[in-house]
Amino acid sequence: MIRDFQYRESDKKIFEEELREYLPDQIYDSHVHLWAKENLRIPKEEYAAHKVYKPWTDFDCIEEFLYEDYQFCAKVAFPGIELLPMVFGSPFPQIDRDLTNAYVAVVSKDHSVPYYYIPGQQEDLSKTEEILHLTRQTPFLGLKPYPDIPVVEGREVSIYDMLNPSALRYADEHGLTVILHLPRKGRLHSEENRRELLECITQYPKTRFVMAHVGRAFTYYDVEGLIDFLLPYENVWFDTALINSETVLTYLFQKADASRILFGSDAPLAFMRGKDITVNNRHYYVSEERVPWGLGPAEGTWPEFTFYIYEEIRALIYGAKMVYGDKARQILNKVFYQNASRFL
Repeated sequence: MIRDFQYRESDKKIFEEELREYLPDQIYDSHVHLWAKENLRIPKEEYAAHKVYKPWTDFDCIEEFLYEDYQFCAKVAFPGIELLPMVFGSPFPQIDRDLTNAYVAVVSKDHSVPYYYIPGQQEDLSKTEEILHLTRQTPFLGLKPYPDIPVVEGREVSIYDMLNPSALRYADEHGLTVILHLPRKGRLHSEENRRELLECITQYPKTRFVMAHVGRAFTYYDVEGLIDFLLPYENVWFDTALINSETVLTYLFQKADASRILFGSDAPLAFMRGKDITVNNRHYYVSEERVPWGLGPAEGTWPEFTFYIYEEIRALIYGAKMVYGDKARQILNKVFYQNASRFL
């Protein structure tokens, strides 16, 4: 569970006065990480060494995030609304990939929750299918590769390190979905990323490629003119996980077919308190407490902060209103519910 998770009167005010009228009674959350502390590969005494890396490996703050933890946070932060998660494990080297995949599979079976499998760098997915029979499981959606898993020397991880030929063939043969967190520091600025991405979506047309975080576009600099080459391909979708930039989401609504946009929270980070800011075309986490992986007060707290997920929804509302005006609620209903319902 998230350390010090709580619901405040200020959160209630934001939810009731700014968000509720734009939200359907059911919301599909397409981007949720789950793991149990038993999945960790490092002992507790090593937690401090990894928390400077990014919020996902601050295990002092979030040692585990179970399905029950997600449900608790969702019900507290969204009273009267049912959040329907689409889940996968936590794809970091500090977490055992096999164990987190197994945990998520159990959650899916016990609660009928749609889920994704995290593939290994050299894993033969045809053999995995023979053993696990993933495609026979109704809630199974596809693959969630991640750039922190492959090990390479002398270069940055490529898309093909994350998705080897067997994984791409497997996804296309079974018409699966791949949620793709782009590798390389350049994200969509990287010519290699754009080339590899275009090869994948054209050579494997039966695979639905979901660009996680709008192609990792946390700033306007990372989205303007960069997602445009993907728009003609109907097997390319976008999820909005953790994006709380109004300019990014406005651009997305301006350019992309709204029927191919999925709301994603990026829980558990979504239920922490903070906001992304952009400085010189780079994004930084800012939180109400000083953390090793972001910015915050030198002492004490900034108690006026709210949940990241509220900031995400604020930005979605802003973008939809700027582009669609009076039709914003109709468009947001697609993003929050209808698109994922059709997707499933």
